[in-house]
Amino acid sequence: MPDDPIKLFATRAEKFPQSNDSDATRAALEKIVEQIPVFGPATIHVISQFLVPGVERRRESWFKDLADAVDRLKERVDGFDVGNLAQNEDFISATIQATRIAIGTHQQQKLEALRNAVLNIALGRSLDEEKQRVFLGLVDIFTVTHLEILRLFANPAVYPSNRRAELRERRQLTDPMVIDLNDRGMLVDPRPYVARTRESPESLTLLGWTLSPLGKEFLSFIAPPEQMR
Repeated sequence: MPDDPIKLFATRAEKFPQSNDSDATRAALEKIVEQIPVFGPATIHVISQFLVPGVERRRESWFKDLADAVDRLKERVDGFDVGNLAQNEDFISATIQATRIAIGTHQQQKLEALRNAVLNIALGRSLDEEKQRVFLGLVDIFTVTHLEILRLFANPAVYPSNRRAELRERRQLTDPMVIDLNDRGMLVDPRPYVARTRESPESLTLLGWTLSPLGKEFLSFIAPPEQMR
C-alpha cells in the first residue's frame, strides 16, 4: 500500500494531468490554442503558463481533501481498511471519474458532492455500476442551484425561508431547472396532467414537488456518509 494516501487515489488516474506531466500538458494545450487564429504567441504563452498550474493545483487539492476524508473514515468506521481500496475496481473507477469532474469546477458544493459519493462507494454503499456513473455525471451536469432545489424538495420544512424566497424570485432561472429535474426523473410532478404544459402563475419552487425514488437515491448518493441510509 502506498505510504502517501494521495498516491493511493492517483494510482490508476492515468487520464488526467499529473504533476510530472506538466510539460506534456502545456505542449498539448499550446497545440490546441494554436488552431484558434485570434490567439497569438503571447496569448498562448500566458494561457499555458497559468492554466496548467491551475489544473495541477485543483487536482492536488482534490486528492488531499479526499485522502483526509478517507483518513477520517478510518478513524470512525470499524473494520474499514484503506489498503483494500487499491484493489477495489468500483472505487478506482469512481475516483477517476470524480477526479475529472473535480478538476473542472471550483464550486465547493459540487466538490463536496463528489467527495461524499466517492466515500460512500469506499464504504461499500455503491449502486450498480451504470447508475453510479450516471449519478456522478449528473453532479457534473447539474448546477449548484439544481442541487439546492433537490434539497429544498427533500425537506422544505427545514430549508431556509430566505433562500427559498431567493429561488422564487429567480424563477426565470429556477423554473427551467425544476422542469429539468423532473424530466430526468428526479421529481414527482404535483401538477394536474392538463396543467403541465401551461405556464405557472407562481414559481415552480412553490408547488409542492417531492423527490421520486430516483431523486432520493441520488441525493443519498451525494450525502455525507454519516447521513446516508
